[in-house]
Amino acid sequence: MLHVMPPPTRARTLASLLRRSAKNKSDAATPMDDGLAWSAHGLAVSRSRDAAEAAQAIAAHVAKQRAAADVLHDRVHTAAARAQELAGGFGRVTDAFERLGLVALNAGLEGARLGEAQGRSLLLMSDEVRTHVARGGESTRELTAALGDIAADVNKLQTYVDQVRQGATDASQEAARVGAAATEAERAIVDLGSRLEQATGSDPATAKLVADAGAHAKALATALGALGAAAPPRLVMSALRPILEPLARLLSSPEADQEAG
Repeated sequence: MLHVMPPPTRARTLASLLRRSAKNKSDAATPMDDGLAWSAHGLAVSRSRDAAEAAQAIAAHVAKQRAAADVLHDRVHTAAARAQELAGGFGRVTDAFERLGLVALNAGLEGARLGEAQGRSLLLMSDEVRTHVARGGESTRELTAALGDIAADVNKLQTYVDQVRQGATDASQEAARVGAAATEAERAIVDLGSRLEQATGSDPATAKLVADAGAHAKALATALGALGAAAPPRLVMSALRPILEPLARLLSSPEADQEAG
């Protein structure tokens, strides 16, 4: 004699979910459909994971920018120190020109004291030296002013680089916080999934099976409606009873009722 085995636990669970889904369709105050809940859960997990990965990518990019800013900061600092050294050098050159001008002036005074015959060469040399001293002093002052402008620009650049470095540090810290928050959110969503599975007795795979079964049941109902309109009900039930009776027993079994409750 052929023994009929009881349906497996997963089938009973599926039947329970189908029965509960059928009951929920007529109740406007029922919770969200399991399939929609699991779909939203999967999307939330995916988005939180994407956010964590994006935060890590941003942190890595910011770290590279910070390294480049550190290199630029060192070079700007070196340039500022060099500009300060050059300013001191130009100051010494200016002092040397001034002293040379005094020497030339004294030579001219000595030439004037010696008279036209003996001091003429000193007067000519004094005039020539003072002319070159004046030109050299003017050029030195122009270079000193230009160097001062460069030093001011270097100082501004150094301030800007410091701001960039600080901004990179802040951005790196924010990216780390966002990544940690996204990771924590993913853990919380996964834990919510476990609680959802315990509360509903379903999981993503089961919810998909329920959705597929519901779609097939809807198609079956549509086909039965069309068939019922075209053929006598007795003939329809006689032809479909071998298919519908096992499904009816599955959906109305006490075990399914117990799990649905």
